[in-house]
Amino acid sequence: MKSRNIYQDITQPMRRAQGLIVLGALILYLLQASATHAVESGRLIEKDGQYVFVESMDPATRLLLERSYEKGIITQEERDKAIKESETRAYLMQPSFKLWYDRGFNFSMNDNAFLLKIRGRMQLRETTRWRNDAWRNPGDAKNYPELLGVFGDYRANRSDDFASQFNLRRARLLFLGHLLSPDFKYFLQIGFETAENAQTPGSANLLDYYVLSTHLPLLNVQLGQYKIYFNRSQINNTASMQFAERALVMDAFSANGMNRRDIGLTIMNDDEIYPVNYYLGIFNGAGPLFNRYGTYNSEEATVGCPGGQTGGNPFPSPAGCPANSRNLNANVRDEIDKLMYAGRLQWNILGRPGYGEGDLAYSETPQMAVGGGLAYNPGINTSTDNAFVGIDLANLNFRRQLATFGNGRQLGWGVVNYTTYAFDGVLKYRGFSLQGEWYFKNIERTFKGAPCLQFNAAGACTTVTPQLLGNATGWYVQSGYYLIPRHLEVAARYAYWDPDTNAGGDLIKEVDASINWFPFGSYDYQLMLTYTNLAMGTGGFAIGRSAPLPTQPPGAVNPSGTVPLDARGGTLIENAIRVQLQIFF
Repeated sequence: MKSRNIYQDITQPMRRAQGLIVLGALILYLLQASATHAVESGRLIEKDGQYVFVESMDPATRLLLERSYEKGIITQEERDKAIKESETRAYLMQPSFKLWYDRGFNFSMNDNAFLLKIRGRMQLRETTRWRNDAWRNPGDAKNYPELLGVFGDYRANRSDDFASQFNLRRARLLFLGHLLSPDFKYFLQIGFETAENAQTPGSANLLDYYVLSTHLPLLNVQLGQYKIYFNRSQINNTASMQFAERALVMDAFSANGMNRRDIGLTIMNDDEIYPVNYYLGIFNGAGPLFNRYGTYNSEEATVGCPGGQTGGNPFPSPAGCPANSRNLNANVRDEIDKLMYAGRLQWNILGRPGYGEGDLAYSETPQMAVGGGLAYNPGINTSTDNAFVGIDLANLNFRRQLATFGNGRQLGWGVVNYTTYAFDGVLKYRGFSLQGEWYFKNIERTFKGAPCLQFNAAGACTTVTPQLLGNATGWYVQSGYYLIPRHLEVAARYAYWDPDTNAGGDLIKEVDASINWFPFGSYDYQLMLTYTNLAMGTGGFAIGRSAPLPTQPPGAVNPSGTVPLDARGGTLIENAIRVQLQIFF
């Protein structure tokens, strides 16, 4: 009897301990709920830019089950069943989506069929500039004329000698991710900014909206509105520039001549896989948010009779012509050969330097690439056919874009075809960067003769333009170096631009120097100080803005438009200091 009591005293605590182990395992099993997919052994989870292997079952629960199995408290079948049920329960109880912040707000489905990343970017700027007196004399009326009113009448861009202002230069919202699979990507960008010389308040604009298929590495397809893959400086994002603004010559030689963006289709290979990359695209050639169907060639209201303004015909009317007519008739011309075609070829000789300016990554090995682009954009109607510029509604959108991007010399020359070439190179190594581009634009005018500027009473032409429009060429080179790797950079740039090779005294030269500070070693936060010296020649001829100008008939009551804007010439000189803060979150 005594021995039996001793046996019970020994075995009862052991049974209690075993029961507690089983009970603890069951309790932990019921409380356990994993936030990730449940698989047999676990999965790799990305956290703070690193991948960590995470067990699909809570380690404490698995340890108790393994110990219970080893001690024979439970069978292998019971152990496997508990593990499977635990994983199933964890999977069913987890949310079907994930929401987190990592350089943007991220929303994703657990099966990775959908991802949305939302980012925002701001560039806050203070600009102080000094201009010489030539800006108050002829002003800038040839390359960047201001187009006002419904008819887009020209005005010289004149300004005070000294000015200082704050500016929300760029404010962007970005929505990007993939749909159905990571190989079907989408991108949307909305801009809310205003330019430094904007005359109207800024508004929301749809800058980019496209889808991209990367299912075939050799044949990626991009469709929508986006930057044309043509020249290096325009492909680059403004978030990764070495200077507060692009050089003027960079904008003037965009693929379509009017904007860096357009609506169309591009096929290309994966630039992360292949050392040689190609881009072939077809576009409207009319700029963003605008279709070719919205353009037309204005025709004479009465055949053989010149058009006129709202207040009257500026030229004498030949016999049988109405005294008052306006060019509002339109002949739509939108054939397949009037679309724009653009291509680019790039060879990554060493590494992959990308399109961002500067070597923020502080490359340990040399990164080098060369490339070139070719674009053909035909059928751009820069003016009417009535020998007087800026008095009808034909293609005002074209004229405004040409003026905004510095191609004002080409206004008034009728229908033109652009063939634009670009060649570029880049080198990056251990904080040092060097890049440059050369541009050439062939401007083919459909009407080969010199436009008429003045008629006599019989309707015969007595005055034509003193010279014909030439082509355009330009180049730039820029370099930078990180004095403190990934944090403090100095950069310099020189740009040259000849907007009319048939004219003299119209060269545009630009010198820039910049100091850039990246407090956290990334483009997300940046403080930039950029100095710019700009010299813009006022020589050459511009229709409607140079002598001679279209004139009224003798004895006209309203002799408007008879004073040439370049009556007193001179080189326009500007010195500007821009302080800019960028926040990208």
